[in-house]
Amino acid sequence: MVKDAFEDYKRAQSDKEENETLTKVYNHSSKSFEPTKWEEIAVGDIVYIVDEEYIPADIVVLRSSDPKGECYIETKGLDGETNLKLQ
Repeated sequence: MVKDAFEDYKRAQSDKEENETLTKVYNHSSKSFEPTKWEEIAVGDIVYIVDEEYIPADIVVLRSSDPKGECYIETKGLDGETNLKLQ
């Protein structure tokens, strides 16, 4: 029981740290991308993701900087595979 409580505590700490991580979200009133905590992102927000940035939420890719428009994603946290997947 103590072990489970400790694991729950560590998981809660990890979740809190992840939720407070900053990313850039488009602000319609200022017409610019502004630093925003992941926990404050809502459905419909436009998020600016850069190379190697961790993404702790479901994201729909609207545009890629790749000339062919390709986007590669590592899903190690979901399925344990470290190879990049073309999206």
